[in-house]
Amino acid sequence: MSAKTRFSAGKGFAIALPFLLFFAGVFCISMYLFQSVVEETAYFGLLVGETAPREVTDEDTGFTPGVKPERLERIPSIAYGKQFARLNVTWDDSGWSIVNVPVYLGADKRILKKGAGMSFGSYFPGEGKCTIISAHVTRSFAELEDTPIGAIVQIETNYGPYAYRVEEKKTFDGTDRRYMDAGQDADLVLYTCYPRDNNGERRTDRCVLLCRLIDGTEVSQ
Repeated sequence: MSAKTRFSAGKGFAIALPFLLFFAGVFCISMYLFQSVVEETAYFGLLVGETAPREVTDEDTGFTPGVKPERLERIPSIAYGKQFARLNVTWDDSGWSIVNVPVYLGADKRILKKGAGMSFGSYFPGEGKCTIISAHVTRSFAELEDTPIGAIVQIETNYGPYAYRVEEKKTFDGTDRRYMDAGQDADLVLYTCYPRDNNGERRTDRCVLLCRLIDGTEVSQ
């Protein structure tokens, strides 16, 4: 290849490069917007009465709830990404209900598409410290902001059941990370985006339920 030919090829690539970068940027933005639409459509389907996404069952994940032990020596080994519990929230008032939500170890995007996730770095129920569980407001925690003080949160783990009472409900700016601290004074934190009805705008706030343990076997000291 002559020097002139190489120069022409290089010049052509330099001219084409801005167009390639432009189309790559458009593609990335389109994928982001598409994902946002998918999330909003999941909740919109619930509002208008369309068929909700198929519920993940224990048979799908191989999860088996454990019976309450008289004594708990240690938390059994649980692999990241595996279901170790299911969550229910009950209260006297009629309306929304949070039923049989699968809870996995970890809270990445893949996990939150399937159910709720326990933050890696917080503590398992029974360890005597704070458990932090989050889920999408467009999916498993659509009703979280409706939950009243005094509601009972039931977490059935593969090593026994635990019950908590909702003591506080708070909404706050999403940049405030205090409620994601596993050292805080709460036995259980349930966490999601806020508000549920956002009129198509980006959710920048969060909603948490701060709960106190009322029943369940803790690890023996």
